[in-house]
Amino acid sequence: MTNEFELIEHSKVQDIHVFLIEMHYRSMHLHMDIEVVYLLSGSLNIVTNNKKISLEKGDFIVLNSCQLHELDSKNSALLLIFQFSPKIFEAFFPQINEVYFDTTPITLEASETGRRLLGNIVAASQAYFKEEAYFSLLCHGFSSIIMFDLMKLVPHKQMKEEKKDQLLLKLERIKRISDYISKHYQEKLLLSDIAEKEALSFTYLSHFFHENFGVTFQEYVNLLRCEKAKYLLIHTESTLLTICGICGFSDLRYLNSSFQRFYGVSPKTFRKQNQDCPNQVNTLKQDVTNKQYIFSKTQSLEKITRFFTPPFQQ
Repeated sequence: MTNEFELIEHSKVQDIHVFLIEMHYRSMHLHMDIEVVYLLSGSLNIVTNNKKISLEKGDFIVLNSCQLHELDSKNSALLLIFQFSPKIFEAFFPQINEVYFDTTPITLEASETGRRLLGNIVAASQAYFKEEAYFSLLCHGFSSIIMFDLMKLVPHKQMKEEKKDQLLLKLERIKRISDYISKHYQEKLLLSDIAEKEALSFTYLSHFFHENFGVTFQEYVNLLRCEKAKYLLIHTESTLLTICGICGFSDLRYLNSSFQRFYGVSPKTFRKQNQDCPNQVNTLKQDVTNKQYIFSKTQSLEKITRFFTPPFQQ
């Protein structure tokens, strides 16, 4: 079985993604973002690092960048998930790329730091879903405070002091490849160029990429370009031709066909839907293999408000 490399969309706030989800099952996958999970109701099993971890209502857990994990709930679990890229902190906290958090459930209400952390996660989530003026600044501010509390509350190790086994070397290669594509997606990208940089054969890297990213190299590049186009369609008034060039597509026809494939609508229709229905959340088609339901921002805000009372609300 191949492990899916999930490309997390940051279409609302750069390097941050927040969502409320009803979880039944999510297959084994990994992504570049650090993920903090708070279980609002139900129970959840997480399989990671060759062990199964059980969470109950009120539990909290941190999943590291490039950490394989599978989620399963016998009935259903309601999760508040805050994902952020380590890139946010690299300029002023470069050690972030060496930090590896223990994947151990924590009851946040049991300590002052935990209660403060929960309050900031809730407040950041409310800001994210409300989308009031300058909310991206607020989300980034909260992300630094959340990381500060994680460093104090959650046991962690310095990755560079650990023995770098075969798995870690593989994950480091995945990160290098992903970072390279993220930096050069606007240019002409060839798998052969990456193979040369990694000192690998084209055939080996093609197999490695599909096995660890879950898609072909070109599909991954196109999805990344479409994610960037999606952000520009929502947040700018740039023409489709301009967006096409910014995102690295060779022509409008290629942009249209790729966007239609991933999101089920054309870029023009997608922009019109978001202009006409600002509360609408556009996602990929409902996932039937992974049994889960992601709530819209309006639904998420209503549910969070019901679950939490002041001082969590702003």
